[in-house]
Amino acid sequence: MKKFTAFLLALAMMLSMVACSSNTSTNNGSEGNTTNNTTNDTTDDTTGDTSTDDLHFVFVSPLLSHPIWLIAKEGFETACEELGIQGDWVGPQGLSAEEMAQLVDTAVAQGADAIITQGICPVSPLENAINEGVKVLMVDSDSADLDGRLAYLGKDLDKQAQLMYEEVAKVIPEDEKIVMSIQCADLTSQFYVDQNAAVEEAFSQHPGGFELVNTTLSKSDKATGTNEWLNTFNTYPEINVCINLAAEAAAACVTAADELGITDDLTIVGVDDTDENLELLREGKILCTSVVSFWNYGYQAAYWLYQNITEGRVPEQVINDGGTMMVTTDNVDEYNELLKVKVDLPEA
Repeated sequence: MKKFTAFLLALAMMLSMVACSSNTSTNNGSEGNTTNNTTNDTTDDTTGDTSTDDLHFVFVSPLLSHPIWLIAKEGFETACEELGIQGDWVGPQGLSAEEMAQLVDTAVAQGADAIITQGICPVSPLENAINEGVKVLMVDSDSADLDGRLAYLGKDLDKQAQLMYEEVAKVIPEDEKIVMSIQCADLTSQFYVDQNAAVEEAFSQHPGGFELVNTTLSKSDKATGTNEWLNTFNTYPEINVCINLAAEAAAACVTAADELGITDDLTIVGVDDTDENLELLREGKILCTSVVSFWNYGYQAAYWLYQNITEGRVPEQVINDGGTMMVTTDNVDEYNELLKVKVDLPEA
């Protein structure tokens, strides 16, 4: 009876999704959850001799169509095509832990072999997935309480914060106080709390003194972030350093600063290599942007799960740096290739 019920649930969800069975995936453009399907036949260039035409991997993204996550989507789909496995890209349009949990449950009901997701997703459905024999790999932000996950691949938050301070210290004199405001996407996940705390710790070493005057939330929306920065600048005109810990936040910060005519008075730091961030970097409106390989969140993560399932390989440690580095005007034109280097799991 349980299997019959699971079958009906899976069938109903599959009929509600728009997918294509081809080597490329297309977005159905709906406002809610959506799925992109990549199905490939087994090819001769898969690793080993194991037939993989029935392997099914699901990437439950926290933001279905956000530009930075679309980099992970491209990497994921490329890996699925190379490995000859079925891959589904799913997720909510806006941050929603509840919707991510539902999508994980659906993936389990559909018989997925592996799930890649991010720490906003609640632990409970992931625990259930692992108990059902599904391999789980976390990217971008971890779920430290999730026993049995294959690995976590993401930013080294302490390294990111230290790199940010080192760049800012090049332009802020030692005897000048750093007066900072931080903008992040949300504070509902421990990842965001830890990320902010790492920045405070790194900047507290500044000889001229350091003060964090406020923290705002962009909610992963540039317009929201811009309004928050406008309010921040009007309330705290003494700010000289702006740390943006969400992909859209640096652009929101520059938009607000340009409107007020204060951009040249600020040191603005961003995260992620969106096209907008890179353009602002080249224009000199932001100092630097911290990046990690979103490509490998999809590409390397899929390969690790494949290597584990087909060959029994396991990572040397659960927590793994996803290539945290700082992009500046010095390396903006060549850094990207470094982020596409794949590291295979050690031989079993």
